[in-house]
Amino acid sequence: MVDAYFKARDLAQNPGRNQTSSDDEHPFLTPKGLRLQRDGSHIPGVAPIEFPTYPQPAAPRRQKADPVAPVDPFDFSRGQDQPLLNILPSAKFPNPDVLAQAPLSPYFDWRLVTNPMASPLRAVGRLFIQLMDERFAELASGSAWISGPSTIVTCAHNVFEFATQRWSKALQFHAAYDYYDDQRPEFCRITSCYIPRAYMGNPATNHDIAICTVDRPIGEIVGAQIAMRPVQNNDFFDTNPVAIVGFPAGSGFDFGKQMWQSRGDYLFGQSNGPGSDCAPAIATNFGGGASGCPWLVKEPFTGEYVAVGLTSGHAKLRYLRGESNLMSLVSPFFGLRLMGMLESDRVYHRFDS
Repeated sequence: MVDAYFKARDLAQNPGRNQTSSDDEHPFLTPKGLRLQRDGSHIPGVAPIEFPTYPQPAAPRRQKADPVAPVDPFDFSRGQDQPLLNILPSAKFPNPDVLAQAPLSPYFDWRLVTNPMASPLRAVGRLFIQLMDERFAELASGSAWISGPSTIVTCAHNVFEFATQRWSKALQFHAAYDYYDDQRPEFCRITSCYIPRAYMGNPATNHDIAICTVDRPIGEIVGAQIAMRPVQNNDFFDTNPVAIVGFPAGSGFDFGKQMWQSRGDYLFGQSNGPGSDCAPAIATNFGGGASGCPWLVKEPFTGEYVAVGLTSGHAKLRYLRGESNLMSLVSPFFGLRLMGMLESDRVYHRFDS
């Protein structure tokens, strides 16, 4: 083999010597060896080797220069003549694109709710959720509120996990929960619930609500209830200040150990598709753990708190790097469509004891 290599090298360096066709040149074979390898004649009875051939790719056509500049994902100078799909702007932000140009922090404030037991906010509580059969597994948490003597309201995704199509195993509601209070809060266990049937097939925001029955008359025990109030259209949120009250679990909120409230501007409505209501989005720094907490307004004549929404999740104005509206939450729209689903097109579930 070494001799063959030097022989081939010698041929390459001296093409006039023992000239052969270029097809016969090979760095490790003599011309005869290469020919024998190709026609297979060195093994009697073996057909000549056929090397596969492949069509040559066609040369790419040169594209004419596009006179339109490429889209810059960080350029938000688009005018109102190109509105965002499925977005209903608020009166304050008629062009929602401006929300992507600066942090939303100037549009909300928040504070700790001190001594909630001394106010009607004691109807708001923390929800402890057992997701698996193991009773000693770590619990998830959310928020909810008392809406009737033996009824609480939360979001559907606290009681049913769409991804696995499985119901939570057990849930406890602790009214006006305060980890640092020596007095044990009043609590109850959720025994059953119903959610819109549509949520089972599509976990869209406007389906994300659960009405739950509990094992004690918690509303009478606590002495506070917050009723749900339907709204007619999104203009309501332009003219009425809304407070979001619950138990966000982020580190900035001491991991949900106490009740917090946030008040922010209405940013826009976001629909799930054609013909769907526009779910309101409000600026806030609440996040995980606040799922299911009520959005409250005060009735002008009675001064009572009523719920006009609940936290479903983060609002999404656009899906780009550096999501512009993570500092906002979205609620199901408390309109006639949602109330109709809760009344006539719902799924009932009873939790194990």
